[in-house]
Amino acid sequence: MRQLRKGFTLTEMMIVVVIVGGLTLYSLPRFTGLHERSRLASARQEIEAAIATARAAAIQKGRTSQVHMGGNKVWVTVTSSATGTQTTVIPAIPLDSVYGVTMSVPYASITFDVRGFASPRLPGGGVFQLVGPTRRDSVCVTSSGQLMPRGCAL
Repeated sequence: MRQLRKGFTLTEMMIVVVIVGGLTLYSLPRFTGLHERSRLASARQEIEAAIATARAAAIQKGRTSQVHMGGNKVWVTVTSSATGTQTTVIPAIPLDSVYGVTMSVPYASITFDVRGFASPRLPGGGVFQLVGPTRRDSVCVTSSGQLMPRGCAL
């Protein structure tokens, strides 16, 4: 009488290991590209949120606010009193260490008046470029300080 064997042979296991290893090596570059795109999109959303928060704070509080961009950091302040005291609404976020991207900005800061418009108007708007290791993205702002929908030229 023949005995039933249970389990797999060493040859069968090695074939499965080689196939799984090959698929992993093939898909690894795709995952790193996906990770970089995700980090770039997160940095773009962080800048967009800072600009939108600065505009909203200026309107809600009836005071001027500023979004500052410099040294690969973004932060938002509001003028809180008649003496000109600045209150930080969003603390500085270092884009290079958090998201691994560098930022190229046309303006060091954008000031919003109590109506939510850039004051003074931004000449020709602005394109804030974000550069990752192999990809680029941008945030576009109109001359009045409003965010443009996706689709501005890099």
